[in-house]
Amino acid sequence: MTSMTSTPHTIIQPDRPTLDIGGLCKRFGSKTALHDVSLAAEPGTLTVILGPAGAGKTTTLRMIAGLDTPDAGTIALQGVDMQGVEPKDRDIAMIFDNLALYPNKTGYENIASPLLIRNIPWQEVQTRVFALAATLRISHVLKRLPKTMSGGERQRVALGRALIRTPRLFLLDEPLSSLDAKLRIELRAELKRLQREHGHTFVLATPDFHEAMAIADTVIMLREGRVVQKATPQQLYDAPADRDVALFVGAPQVNLVTAQYQPDTGCMQAMGARLVVPDHLVRVLNGMPGEFELGIRPENLALAPPDSADIRCRLLDVEPLGLKSVLTVHNDHGQLRLFVDSVVAGGLHNGQEVGLNLLHTGKMLAFDPHSGRNMAL
Repeated sequence: MTSMTSTPHTIIQPDRPTLDIGGLCKRFGSKTALHDVSLAAEPGTLTVILGPAGAGKTTTLRMIAGLDTPDAGTIALQGVDMQGVEPKDRDIAMIFDNLALYPNKTGYENIASPLLIRNIPWQEVQTRVFALAATLRISHVLKRLPKTMSGGERQRVALGRALIRTPRLFLLDEPLSSLDAKLRIELRAELKRLQREHGHTFVLATPDFHEAMAIADTVIMLREGRVVQKATPQQLYDAPADRDVALFVGAPQVNLVTAQYQPDTGCMQAMGARLVVPDHLVRVLNGMPGEFELGIRPENLALAPPDSADIRCRLLDVEPLGLKSVLTVHNDHGQLRLFVDSVVAGGLHNGQEVGLNLLHTGKMLAFDPHSGRNMAL
């Protein structure tokens, strides 16, 4: 690991980022798990490391915690280099999906254990545990063993055990992935509320873009051990760094169709239609010969009468989602998906001719057909 030597007793610099990683690399045998990963987490923020399985999310968290040693790069906590610093001396709390509760201890004992280890006075321990249990709405499980708790209750106890301390950094490795959808939504809102109210610094790893969009201040998009993009959730969605990020973030996925720009007319050919190119894409497409990939989010398409629509298609499928439905339409040139009100979708049938108009054309995306990069960035 390439860095200057320091000790855990180095003076903390409160004006520095809580976490600052530079050029982190890690190899396991012949496989390189992380390639030159750099990121920072400011005090009181929630940073999400987002990526598919195998992207390097857990490896990154384990090295921050000191459980694994980097092959190169630096890890600093509030300006203090962590090289050679034992996990117990890093002042970090970790929460994993597997919970790792003490099976023979009650909810109270599990939550209180970090304080009891540090010989905190009994009265203070009791006060803090009861207060935190009330906040997490688990007061009713304090006398119960983990095997008698629901998955959500066990998850809240695990959160309580981490939150009972006041470390400078919390690391959360897919903490909600084993829960059902309703409970995940409930607990991620609870996590964000606790983080904001108490000013904690969280770094959370997840493969779920919904989770990242809902709670993150900053998203670090990780793919095959490399940082692909650092952005706010909305920036990640509106201006993805490349085709793969655009496909990963969004459901239904972004529509990608082949398009040809015609600079003499300011138009493009796509889906068998002649479409006006918005100004933000004219600037990047000028002088570029051949084809590009046009990206259109499903919410930026709308049904229209076929005879006057931008694009003519036939209805292939309707997927009801409650208030909204997802339509899949196609023609000889490709396939598109869009949202419509379910009341409208109920009056349609497969094979019916439909028209589509483009909405919010300023949000259209253009990707290089070879590299996949977002040509507007």
